Amino acid sequence: MSLKAKRKPANNIPPLDGGTYMGVCVGVIDLGEQYKQFNKQKQGKYVEECMFIFEIPSERVQVDEEDKPRWLSSKPYTLSLHERSTLYQMLTSWRGKALSDAELDPQGGFDLMQMAGQGAMLGVSVVEKDDGSRRNKIEAVTGFPKGIAPPQPESEILVFDADDPNMEVFGKLPEWIQNIIRKSTQFADNAPDEKVDIPPDQETKAEESAGEECPI
Repeated sequence: MSLKAKRKPANNIPPLDGGTYMGVCVGVIDLGEQYKQFNKQKQGKYVEECMFIFEIPSERVQVDEEDKPRWLSSKPYTLSLHERSTLYQMLTSWRGKALSDAELDPQGGFDLMQMAGQGAMLGVSVVEKDDGSRRNKIEAVTGFPKGIAPPQPESEILVFDADDPNMEVFGKLPEWIQNIIRKSTQFADNAPDEKVDIPPDQETKAEESAGEECPI
């Protein structure tokens, strides 16, 4: 048996310039219950998390000699609609209105999956990592100004529910997102028997783009 650690090839595609971009949500991903240990806590806890994937049709990359739209991911959000939660604030900014009492009803709730395919204005910055590399970070997600039509998605819409996993969708997710989901309590109990391969174009896009605190 050979156990060799290898350095991955450096990402040679530069990040997008900081600014505002017209995007569309092509992925709503339930990451499942993830173990988190916050500052000054002696013991962590499991929290439900989700994330969003956006494509920016105006920015292109070459994937297997094919022209594709650029992807950016959001940071992971704790699945909470408390008024002070970052998910609540992001959704309010994106939708341009506060959530209604019915949408906040604990017996019903707001279905995040309905945000798939929705346009969004993305405020994007460039940050430098500890190793000196640079990546993009989504600073803000807002709705489109009145009179401006949002772009139509080019990529396949990916919606994944960790409690009721569709393994065909799971297999289309970038590998680093698959690895996060595998750490969830849902997959610890019902982990797939074998590693699911992902299409080469999805893996390449995951390496070429950089999202807010997530390497897509």
